[in-house]
Amino acid sequence: MLDKVEAVRYFCIAAETLHFRETANRLAISPQVVTRMIAELERELGEPLFKRNTRNISLTNFGQAFLADAKQWLNATETLFQTDFKESMSGTVRITLPRLPNNDLILTELLSKLAPYPDLHIDWRPDTALYNSVTKQIDIGIRISLEMEPHFIAKKITNIQERIVASPELLARLGHPKDLDDLQANFPLCAEINPQTGKAWHWFNTPEQHFIAKKPYFQSSESYSNLAVILNGLAVGILPEYHYMPHIETGKLEILFPELPIPEWNMFIYRPYQENTPVRVLHTFTVLERILRKYYSN
Repeated sequence: MLDKVEAVRYFCIAAETLHFRETANRLAISPQVVTRMIAELERELGEPLFKRNTRNISLTNFGQAFLADAKQWLNATETLFQTDFKESMSGTVRITLPRLPNNDLILTELLSKLAPYPDLHIDWRPDTALYNSVTKQIDIGIRISLEMEPHFIAKKITNIQERIVASPELLARLGHPKDLDDLQANFPLCAEINPQTGKAWHWFNTPEQHFIAKKPYFQSSESYSNLAVILNGLAVGILPEYHYMPHIETGKLEILFPELPIPEWNMFIYRPYQENTPVRVLHTFTVLERILRKYYSN
């Protein structure tokens, strides 16, 4: 049986985006589910809602007329069930994330937006590890990686460029490295530790070349400590752009080998696949995703 509330909600979002894949991204579901739900709604109404071609979709005349009524009906339905929604917004949501710039602003904004639900409790765990969602009971995570494992529902927030950087003081003292071999042999280097393995991450690793600090002067499990060491002229390191860019602009850091093709990383917000995800988790996921896009989307 068609879930009319869900079907109308899918339709309203699709009418806004005019793109089924973007609609699916917003709802954290597959495009096939959106396509099927819209088709079932059209069969229920007996009229097509969208004109489709290989490039895009657009509303039919009937779809445009139905949209106004659909929005009004959906708003009325949401108001009707508001009490039930508030009751479902109780319990704990556990969130894990790396230490990020604007961390305090993100947390403050999240708690502010969730303030109408006093029985909802946030368990906030800044950590670089990708927690096992079952054993650690993690509901939502933020992760910076090349890709996400398939057993998570993940939404990409932004891409992140990394660069090799050093302070002008260190370069004045040691000179500029001629190439990566010179850098490896004659400069103190920083490394970031992979908390899953306890070993240093590669600075970068591509089919063409890779680089890892073989005998790091300093290593840490999080990039903020490496940033401090690099800013003080004690070592050369690789940092994400949200760390190095403010200091490039003030002249406190310089980029080395700017043309080096270092792969970009991605920031994801994710949650585990569950047959029945609690409403409190779904709502918190949506709110946190919007906040992250505010601060980090390109």
